[in-house]
Amino acid sequence: MTAEMKILIAWLLFAGTHIGGSSRPVRARLIRAVGLLGFKGLYTLVAFATFIPLCYVYFTNKHAGTALFTPGAGLRLLAQAIMLLAFVVFAQGIATPSPLSSQAEMTGAFPDRARGIQRVTRHPQNLGFALFGLAHCFANPNVGDWIFFGGFVVYALLSAMHQDGRARSTGPDPVRQFQDQTSLLPFGAILSGRQRLAAREFNQVALWASIILFAILRAFHGRLFGGFGG
Repeated sequence: MTAEMKILIAWLLFAGTHIGGSSRPVRARLIRAVGLLGFKGLYTLVAFATFIPLCYVYFTNKHAGTALFTPGAGLRLLAQAIMLLAFVVFAQGIATPSPLSSQAEMTGAFPDRARGIQRVTRHPQNLGFALFGLAHCFANPNVGDWIFFGGFVVYALLSAMHQDGRARSTGPDPVRQFQDQTSLLPFGAILSGRQRLAAREFNQVALWASIILFAILRAFHGRLFGGFGG
């Protein structure tokens, strides 16, 4: 079995269990059996049990397969800019409570309207993962790299669509109202006139924290993971 196939199988195992485990029939059955908190714990455990092997398979088979292109200085600079954006978007998603979050589901406390990054997309953390994957695809040209990092892009979109579908059919009214007011695709709700950008609502602490964290990881990226794109 080629290294590329191993990475693909590991991705399918993680994505399949993660999306399948949150499907309506499986989720409902498990919640009845172990409760919502128990389901969240089991779901997290399975996620770690499949994501860690996925990372191990990739990092023991880095740059496997044919090189699809040669990343020049321009592409590497673009990749770093996208990574900075990924940090900013992801941090804003963490700092801005969402009706779709586990915290809202557990407490029953749903924000009354979209704020900040949610006006751009109702799935900012998924967008952050997608941008992370896209940036590394630009910097790493081999087929194995594209399977691993491209998997983040595909998974981010599919899992967001899956969560939207489940929330639309089973979520409480505040969640469906939130979906009506926002968009999955970035800037979709703004372009359609349902939202405005409202940059002042972005969390300033999260903004600066994400920029600083990006700078630190960029400085130590070579020691931790190899050169960016290497």
